[in-house]
Amino acid sequence: MVKFVTFGETMAQYNASYDGPFKEGGDYVLDCAGAESNVALDLLKLEVPGIDAVWVSRLGDDEAGDFILRELAGRVQVAARKHPGGRTGVSYLNHLGDGQHVKTYRRKGSAASRLTFDEISPLLDGADVLHLTGITPALSPTSRKTVFQALRYAKDKDVPVSFDLNYRDQLWTSSDARAVVDDMIPYVSMFKLGHDEAETVWGKGWSPERYAEHFQSLCRGVVVVTRGMDGAVAFDGDNLVDQPGFPVEVLDPVGAGDAFVAGFLGSIFWKHTLRGFLALSPGGRLTEMRKALEIGNVCGALTCTRQGDTAAMPTMDEVREFMAGSRSPA
Repeated sequence: MVKFVTFGETMAQYNASYDGPFKEGGDYVLDCAGAESNVALDLLKLEVPGIDAVWVSRLGDDEAGDFILRELAGRVQVAARKHPGGRTGVSYLNHLGDGQHVKTYRRKGSAASRLTFDEISPLLDGADVLHLTGITPALSPTSRKTVFQALRYAKDKDVPVSFDLNYRDQLWTSSDARAVVDDMIPYVSMFKLGHDEAETVWGKGWSPERYAEHFQSLCRGVVVVTRGMDGAVAFDGDNLVDQPGFPVEVLDPVGAGDAFVAGFLGSIFWKHTLRGFLALSPGGRLTEMRKALEIGNVCGALTCTRQGDTAAMPTMDEVREFMAGSRSPA
């Protein structure tokens, strides 16, 4: 059994049925979207044995909050009370062609941005991993305080932390993100970021490998740097693994990063907890990292070929089928 706990904001997302920027009165398909709840749902879709996925948040007392509860209830363990007078965040997703998209948020002052550590701490008892993203500390000073309280708790209780940078320039500047994330990294056991995000936030002009080595020297865990269609690299202090990507025809890239994280962690969770994986010998970690990167890359690639966040996430059977096909002679 692996108890996976995460917290953050999930919004009602209106996914445009038309191409082009946001316009009032356009046709949209309603979905729920939140990086943290996405990863929890994606892990369950991979049918990893013994996963107990817990998502903690706040919701407004509104139709959007009702919709999110209906979508998540019965799929993950939900600990998200509705707050009278509170408002649930909303996102509009518009597609610009060539795989490009733009998000318009109406989330400032949302109920989730007021989530406190006291609401999270009871759910952390017995946790095997705490998963965070860089979205949450960007929401509000309260959210930032809650994140650091959770990080200190995890360190005190020896709970490994998985952290996906998930930089959102609509929420904060690169300099603000850099200052906060630099303080978070020493608490982290697994840090995932995109090479493009690294350049936006830190701007060192480094290769993915150099960024992986740098951040690993700060967290002493495993660092994964994704490169879009070109795959990803990972470094654990002993092994540097370069896993090529899988070219696909991109329909909708939204959710691909969350799918990658779920695939990477899910691969590890088939045999280990994150703590158990980090305790393996260098050779043991090398074998697991190679497999986890490959599965993560497949999950991200396949998600790009379908529309929707968690709806696009493949099952493990689909991952295996894709991998088998990619290894077949042309």
